[in-house]
Amino acid sequence: MKKYRTWSEINLKTVSENIGEIKSIVKPNVKILVVVKADAYGHGAISIGRTALESGASYLGVGDSTEAIELRQAGILAPILILGAMIEEEIGWIISYDITPTIHSMDLVELLNNEAIRQNKKLKVHLKIDTGLTRLGASPERAVEIVKKIKSMPNLDLEGISSHLSSSFNPDEMEYTKKQVELFNQAIKKVEYNGFRIPLKHIASTGAVYTLEASHFNLVRVGGVVYGIDPGVISKAGVKFKPILTLKSQIAFLKIIPAGTPVGYYRTHTATKRSKIATIPIGYNDGYPYQLGNKGYVLIQGKKAPVVGTISMDYIMVDVTQIPEAKVGDEVVLIGQQGKSRIIAEELAKLAGISPYVITCGLGKRVRRMYVNR
Repeated sequence: MKKYRTWSEINLKTVSENIGEIKSIVKPNVKILVVVKADAYGHGAISIGRTALESGASYLGVGDSTEAIELRQAGILAPILILGAMIEEEIGWIISYDITPTIHSMDLVELLNNEAIRQNKKLKVHLKIDTGLTRLGASPERAVEIVKKIKSMPNLDLEGISSHLSSSFNPDEMEYTKKQVELFNQAIKKVEYNGFRIPLKHIASTGAVYTLEASHFNLVRVGGVVYGIDPGVISKAGVKFKPILTLKSQIAFLKIIPAGTPVGYYRTHTATKRSKIATIPIGYNDGYPYQLGNKGYVLIQGKKAPVVGTISMDYIMVDVTQIPEAKVGDEVVLIGQQGKSRIIAEELAKLAGISPYVITCGLGKRVRRMYVNR
């Protein structure tokens, strides 16, 4: 495989295996929506989306219309659901590209219908109910009213009703999660009592898939586990999944410095002895967290080397004094396995005090994505 300054290897076979694990958890009648927003959490939405659909997913979920259009223009014809809000200016594109929007209030219902009539199309929509995240969605009390409104629109087809859990990854918040599911269930029952049948019902995200079967309904939305990222609860549930990402770079420069020499911006590290310092061409512009200055570590020749000094825009520096054979051009693993040693995104996230999603979503455009099947 050709080396770039900095690159990531994304294993599509592992994506398929991780989706297989999800399929083994849910019942056969439960459909799977794979969330590929934020460029598939930084892994590349087009390649991940195709692999997800080939592996048994029925839907793809995105954050906005631009992400959905990118998938359509790449030739992906499967259902795509916009999980987030939409603005009026997006409506024409959403309908012309056959994208399914989520409705959060009455505001755009008539505009959606009028544009669907103009384009002579029937538009599938989902209604979102806010059960406790308090970010987007209609109140449960207004569910029936909004459903009636949507159902009265001749060119709108209410395909689904959804909600979003706030704390499904936190075992200590299970009672609140159960309360949200119950509120969602009550809203559905009121809608159905009024004579409306909605094909798809979904509230479960990755955490709830593994901790609360009552949240599955007939569609689940999965993100982190597809990418082998565990925000906290999945590994505790004994689930078998693997990270799909390896992040690599190489040593671009080496220098021997005497004791007392400062390293990097603001002199946040000073060598306490004669040291060998390697410069690696990856920085916070490439997605390596600024917070990992003097905290992070990398793998070189299968050994851990600590990050020293402040993370700069284009480079990090690591102390390779304990790896005397290290040389310019040596492969550096920032996330992934090298030899018998391994670094996972969750470790770095904990050191940096951030979510592991921040790391993968933050991978910059200079990081070349390389797709493998092995």
